[in-house]
Amino acid sequence: MMHRLSILTPILFCLAACQSTPTTPDNASIAAPDQPTQPTVAPTTAPAQSESIEWNMITVNGAPREELTTQLLEQQLGRPDSIAKGAVECGGVLDNLNKPDSQAGDFWYYGNTMYEVSSGQAILDVFDVTTGKFQGKVGQLVLNDQTTLEDVRRFFPLSARQADRPATGRSGEEMSLSFSYKGKPTEGALSLTFKKGLLQEVEFFYPC
Repeated sequence: MMHRLSILTPILFCLAACQSTPTTPDNASIAAPDQPTQPTVAPTTAPAQSESIEWNMITVNGAPREELTTQLLEQQLGRPDSIAKGAVECGGVLDNLNKPDSQAGDFWYYGNTMYEVSSGQAILDVFDVTTGKFQGKVGQLVLNDQTTLEDVRRFFPLSARQADRPATGRSGEEMSLSFSYKGKPTEGALSLTFKKGLLQEVEFFYPC
């Protein structure tokens, strides 16, 4: 009997030693509890500043842009090179604002300079600065055949970015300055067309 116990004692001791207490896992192996996910906030962009001009800032050949009679127009510039009859379908100043019930007006062309004409009255729509016959001014900015895109950019840097890409369907670059009245936006804009960085034409643009 004692011989059996002496044989079993080492075996029982070995089994007891093998039943070791569970080891504590490393800190790195402990999964951290789920943290509440913070919503991703998209970076906000400040709204772009607007650049606009008032009517009283604009002059052409030293005078405000105003209606004149066709008789006076012919005295100043002679007969037009061509006339587009009834071409003022929409966006016309004389038809849509002053005489809403009148027939569609005509366009009188003097080279690339264009007048809207209706019922014996005329108003300048586009003037070509390359001939030297027309010169405009917007505040302190002179608009003539020596005006560069960089000149305009100094006064209207945001609007001038439009001219960094070619004008659609036309050669050259374009930019526009929106009209405002007492600081409030109105319809229409002053559109400037450049070619190789030099001003070519100025248009008084109105949407249909």
